[in-house]
Amino acid sequence: MNLWNQPAALFSPKRRLVNDDTGKVSRGGVFGGQEWVVGRGECQYRREDLRALPARKRVQAGRLAAARHRPSPAALTYVAWVGGVAHFWFWLDPASAGEGAPRRWVPESVLLPPPASDGVRLLQLARGVEAQHWEHGVLASSQWWPSPPGTEDWLRFVRSTGLDPATLPGVPEPQRLPWAAQPWGETSWTQRLAGAFDEKAAWLLLFALLAAGLGWQLAALLRWQTASEQLKAQVERVRTAVDPLLSAREQAEQARDELQHLQALRPPGSDYLLMAGVARHLPEGSTLAVWKREAGKLQVTVRSSETDPRAFVEAFEGDAQLSDVAVTPQAGGMQLAFELPVAAVADANADAAAPQGDVR
Repeated sequence: MNLWNQPAALFSPKRRLVNDDTGKVSRGGVFGGQEWVVGRGECQYRREDLRALPARKRVQAGRLAAARHRPSPAALTYVAWVGGVAHFWFWLDPASAGEGAPRRWVPESVLLPPPASDGVRLLQLARGVEAQHWEHGVLASSQWWPSPPGTEDWLRFVRSTGLDPATLPGVPEPQRLPWAAQPWGETSWTQRLAGAFDEKAAWLLLFALLAAGLGWQLAALLRWQTASEQLKAQVERVRTAVDPLLSAREQAEQARDELQHLQALRPPGSDYLLMAGVARHLPEGSTLAVWKREAGKLQVTVRSSETDPRAFVEAFEGDAQLSDVAVTPQAGGMQLAFELPVAAVADANADAAAPQGDVR
């Protein structure tokens, strides 16, 4: 036994003939379970040649053929494929096996090894005999008798195969073959699973899968809810820590807006500042008497004991705004005429309500 056959032997089923507790038993592997062998006399055999169809369509065509050939709704079906030929065995009365009829079963015919060459042969079964006709390595026809057939029955079977009875001897001696470890032919995974699990086990498996899926969904929902609660708590903690900062920022922004509003109320320039600048440069003992400003020009009348105009001109030299001055002597004082620079004019124009008249 090589390494490849050892796993197969472990999973090979233990086979027992149906309705024969003391009959033939084939020992299997530890994990193989039990498989019931149904005698040929309890089965009906049909075949369907589907080699003309594409390989991808043969399985579906085989299902339709099985439904067409099934003798009764209660009959169980076993399908073995050899190339494009489907061989069907229908277990006519599975209830005869007792309560809870076995679902994992195999017809006895597929456990008997195929012949080395084509032709007809007679096999001794556990119950009765089976005549088989093999053609091109494929089972072409099968006939069962409860006991070895007579000459007429045998010749009738030979003629049904299309062979010439004259080329064959009389009824041959039935061959007694041991059951093979593996059935001949191929079976689909659907059929294998259906044989391995009965209906109750299939429903239990389905419910177990649904319960596992539902449990997984509930666990995922619980994890999501827990994560959501943790996130809400974290957001609340951050919000509590940030609220003082946000409140301080809001107060600072309000104070800034109020300050900007107050600064907007104050004009950028004022005649009072300009007046103070003029008074600051006047010679000692001089007093502003009259103040008059127009666009770009400023006229000031000064009462002063100083009678030299040059003293007033020299007093305003170096002042960026008031250096351009013309001095005219008057009775009891001087009249000063200033040409204001553009910047000074812009600052001074901001105070539209500046007083004009006598300044005491």
